[in-house]
Amino acid sequence: MRLPKYGIGTYKLEDVTTLRNVINAVLPLGVRLFDTAQWYCNERLISEVLSTELPKHGLTREDVVIVSKVHPRNHGYDNAKSSTLESISHFKYIDMMLVHWPGMHGSEGVDMKTVRAGTWRALEELLKSGKLRGIGVSNYTVDHLEELMEYTTTGPPSVLQSEFHPRCQQAEVRGFCDKHDVQFMGYTPLGRQDLFNKPLVKEVADKYNITPSQVLLKWGLQKGAVTIPRSSSPDRNVENAISWTDGVSLKLEDMELLDQLNDDHRYCWNPNLL
Repeated sequence: MRLPKYGIGTYKLEDVTTLRNVINAVLPLGVRLFDTAQWYCNERLISEVLSTELPKHGLTREDVVIVSKVHPRNHGYDNAKSSTLESISHFKYIDMMLVHWPGMHGSEGVDMKTVRAGTWRALEELLKSGKLRGIGVSNYTVDHLEELMEYTTTGPPSVLQSEFHPRCQQAEVRGFCDKHDVQFMGYTPLGRQDLFNKPLVKEVADKYNITPSQVLLKWGLQKGAVTIPRSSSPDRNVENAISWTDGVSLKLEDMELLDQLNDDHRYCWNPNLL
């Protein structure tokens, strides 16, 4: 399956009122993709809120796309399968299940290739059963992806989710995705707001009379990435979603200007250290 181009992240959205307000703010704007994870401890809450709020917008479970991820502590065939079945139980099915991280705590002396292969095999079985509509990976490097290609029986992962913003442009993994028709999904697209203060970002925002966050989201979307900003503010979520719906595109010269910010800086985990 192919994911919608825009959605919202739900990391740290663990309060029912906050989550309800965010969901009700974005559904009228056409947002249908919600990204969660076992690690976020909010799968059940998201399911409960969607079940009450979707009908208010004339929508059903089938109208939204749920992405979740296997917790690193649940690596390995048995743990991955049982924990994913629990995740599925909240949503009836999951549209896209990812392996959250290529490593796990306490992996010293562990054959992680074998462990990762077991995790992937569990997801493949659940994919074939129809309980998952798609499977992919998160934070994998090209080395991890090439390793996966050695043991996969269902072809390349459908999705690779990774940190993506003008300071971390991921040319190597995006090249792999292009070659193997893997949909690239970018998290932390706003650089934890640090990028808002970059003169180049402000310059482009002023030129189009839009906000710095909208500049950064347009940059990611125009690069072809599935883009999932996260905010607990309904108003900020509306501002972000407008970047996807307003029909304004950055000119090539401005995209290239923002490209100059690349310095391979990560605000989150660095899988290259594994």
